[in-house]
Amino acid sequence: MWPFDENLQKFVETPFGITAEELRIAAIGSKIEFAKSELLTVQTYIDVVYAGRIAVTTDDGSDLPIGCLGHLGSVLSNYEQMLFDQIAELEYQQEMLRFPSDEEEDREDDGISVS
Repeated sequence: MWPFDENLQKFVETPFGITAEELRIAAIGSKIEFAKSELLTVQTYIDVVYAGRIAVTTDDGSDLPIGCLGHLGSVLSNYEQMLFDQIAELEYQQEMLRFPSDEEEDREDDGISVS
């Protein structure tokens, strides 16, 4: 194969020098940043709910059911935990792409492919 053809093939496989793995790492990084931003918002809402700084007026002038804001705080706390878990999982995935484990490399060296 001519040197020009090899360079062209590399360009086609990795446009602008970005590999598929680098794109996956960047995509995961974006998901992490979004989840962290969402987490800050949820934590702010949790603080507002539990501090009791919410004023609610119903359409018909009736009182709110007892414990409804506590329930809202509970739902937000569950969402907060889910975001913590999601961020941890995404960070783990990102690290595995950045630094593959030696075990996978050992298997590849033995002629066993890992998918």
